[in-house]
Amino acid sequence: MIQIFLWIFCLITVVDCQGGGGGGGGGAYGFFGVVAILICLPIYCCCAGRPRRSNAKFVNKTTSSDAEKQIIDIKLFQSGTWESQYYQYDKWHGPHQVDLFFDMHQMKITGSGSDDVGLYSIDGLYSTQTRRIGLTKTYLSGSGNPSENLGHNVIIQLEWNRDNNQFEGKWYVRTKKFKGSGDFKLKMNQNQISILSMYEKV
Repeated sequence: MIQIFLWIFCLITVVDCQGGGGGGGGGAYGFFGVVAILICLPIYCCCAGRPRRSNAKFVNKTTSSDAEKQIIDIKLFQSGTWESQYYQYDKWHGPHQVDLFFDMHQMKITGSGSDDVGLYSIDGLYSTQTRRIGLTKTYLSGSGNPSENLGHNVIIQLEWNRDNNQFEGKWYVRTKKFKGSGDFKLKMNQNQISILSMYEKV
């Protein structure tokens, strides 16, 4: 959000210098437009592909006084096969299967999977109170797509959406070739949901 605001500010300033505002006024706006870009560009480069909070702060931060949200819900965090999707290059990728293990004692997550980029491991944490997940996806260098897989990390921050019955949020990437972010979805595999439902009925 901060990055978007900065770029809008820069664009407005530059746009104001275009058109019939008089020679002197146009020059002034043009000068301030250049200054604004010189200020905003380094800030954007610094912030792009980086979440505002660390995974630990994101997961444990309470943003609502809704009593229902504060109820500890263990059922949302079941170890097993999940499905993930991420949005990049103007389209959704996936769903891809990922195996996740939720450690209820340490409130940590480990796992592994593969997607369009390559093989990866998962390390993260979660909170049954805030219903949030913070993940670090680390790609195995040399696997999958050689032009996309740099053996890099992807930060993923998700929150439970009860209307869509899945975790939703953002992914963040910062490499030498790319800095950016996009939407991310995570939900339990339907086959596993059916199996869990059968056990609950027994």
